[in-house]
Amino acid sequence: MRALNITAIFLVVFCSLLKAQSTLSRNVSLNIERQKLSAVLAAIEEKGDFRFSYNSNILPVDSLVSIHENNLDIAEALDKLLGHQFEYRQSGNFVIIRYAPLELVLLINESVGNPEIYTISGQVIDKRTNKPIEDASIYEKNLLVSEISDGNGYFSMRLKNITQPISLTVSKENYKSTITHFLAEVNIRPRKENTGEAFISGNLDDVEKTWLGNALVTAQQKIQSVNIGGFISKAPFQFSLLPRLNSHGSLSGQVVNKFSLNVIGAYSAGVDGAEIGFGFNIDKSDVQYFQFAGGFNMVGGDVRGIQIGGFFNYVIGEVRAAQIALAYNRVGKNFEGFQVGGIYNKVNQDFSGMQVSLGLNDIGRNVDGFQIGALNLISEKQEGIQIGLGGNIIKGKSRGVQIGGIANFNKESDGLNIAGLANYTATTANGLQTGAINYAKNLKGVQLGIFNISDENDGYSIGLINIAFKGYHKFSVGTNESTRYNFAYKGGSKRLYNMLMFGMNTKPSEKMYTGGLGFGKEMSLFRKISLNPEISSQLVYQGSWAVNLLNKFELPLNIKLNKWLAIQGGPSVNVYYTKQNTRIGEFGLLQEKHRDFTFKDSRYTGWIGWNVGLVVL
Repeated sequence: MRALNITAIFLVVFCSLLKAQSTLSRNVSLNIERQKLSAVLAAIEEKGDFRFSYNSNILPVDSLVSIHENNLDIAEALDKLLGHQFEYRQSGNFVIIRYAPLELVLLINESVGNPEIYTISGQVIDKRTNKPIEDASIYEKNLLVSEISDGNGYFSMRLKNITQPISLTVSKENYKSTITHFLAEVNIRPRKENTGEAFISGNLDDVEKTWLGNALVTAQQKIQSVNIGGFISKAPFQFSLLPRLNSHGSLSGQVVNKFSLNVIGAYSAGVDGAEIGFGFNIDKSDVQYFQFAGGFNMVGGDVRGIQIGGFFNYVIGEVRAAQIALAYNRVGKNFEGFQVGGIYNKVNQDFSGMQVSLGLNDIGRNVDGFQIGALNLISEKQEGIQIGLGGNIIKGKSRGVQIGGIANFNKESDGLNIAGLANYTATTANGLQTGAINYAKNLKGVQLGIFNISDENDGYSIGLINIAFKGYHKFSVGTNESTRYNFAYKGGSKRLYNMLMFGMNTKPSEKMYTGGLGFGKEMSLFRKISLNPEISSQLVYQGSWAVNLLNKFELPLNIKLNKWLAIQGGPSVNVYYTKQNTRIGEFGLLQEKHRDFTFKDSRYTGWIGWNVGLVVL
């Protein structure tokens, strides 16, 4: 029976080793001359149908390499490219390249016990110098039991409930890992798989580099991350009081849990189910499905599902989830979903979804969705609806709807900008700007406001005062059938210009003053001749501030005399409304001077008129 058990153990170990080496033992042929190492590694990935994982800081990815070999296995090819200072591990469909120029040795002092309790003690030393190695990680990955060597390299480990051969792995930063198999007499029987090896790419120590992670993660857990960061295992359950007091010990940072219950807080590799922390949750990699913390959640990888933090959520990777925090949410990469932050939401890259904050929403790149906050800030492009109770700032292009309680700022706009006070577009505005004050460097859309300002105007400005610094500017002096002296400023664009108008009669018994606002359009007929349909409305002062309103439609013909001067003249249709029927002093009554047609309402009078004058271009 003992021989049968040992044979079975050898078969299990052999099969596991064969499976582990399946990727690294694949053959590739390479014929490469002076190409970047990163490109060569990408070519090997494609040939071998797997992915490399490595830290680019320790791998010379920009160095030029040459290799001309046929039918090399991948491990041999890597040795020829990198020398013998690295080691390679397979985990899932990944091959992890780890810098390891040194070698260590595991010396076993004691290895005794039975399937219920088995004890292993020994020492870890440097192979070349025979000096003890401190802070080496010794772990049994199936049982999730680990120890760290002391200052003299010694360790002692107790294993319980052994149901398969013991494989003890020793890892230390800059050393090649070793695996020692213990062929103890155990009863091998089928068991339910509660753990399994997994691999998650990326920088797995990012959370430890944050000030909160550095303060709350224990020194032993940090050592394990440095020594065996590429190894990530799975477990069905974790219970934790504090990061240092949990059911996985110092190996908790290497374990992805289906369910984790954390009384105060915990540090884990990730969650593939649900995690509840009454204080905080810290996960070095991905979180999936549900995570709740009374204080905060900190995740080094990506989040999928629902994440709720009583104070804040900080995700270094991407988020595709509903994310809620009473204070703030911070996402290192892209966000897709629903985000609510009481004070502040920050997404470093793209945002797609709905975002609500009582304070600031800050997006590092693009937004395609709905935002509402006191202030919304986008670094590149917006294609949704943005509502800022105070204002909205887009450093790039706005293609959606901006609604700002005070102001909207953007570099370029193709959408709708609505502001209580002002809209500002630094370059080109192709959409609609509506606010008390509107500015666009290059207007190709529509401005609707009291003051509309642009450098170049090739659109439509509708307001009390329209100024285009490099656009349409004309001054006219003329006379018409009602007032002898008339002055007007015309500004905007040929498509639509605004007119500020003033007129007067000084002759006794006909004295009056007019002033008002109008709009016109220049229609070129020939090279020096244009037709300018204009519509205007002017208040008429006849000694009284009664409501006297003169409405005109004019159709003057403009003929250029030279670069600076033109003459104009044409017919007009006039409709006059007045509540003043009594002369005052030397002032006249306009309705007595003209009456070509009448209306049922006696307060209205109409007539056909004319105008003629000079235009300064």
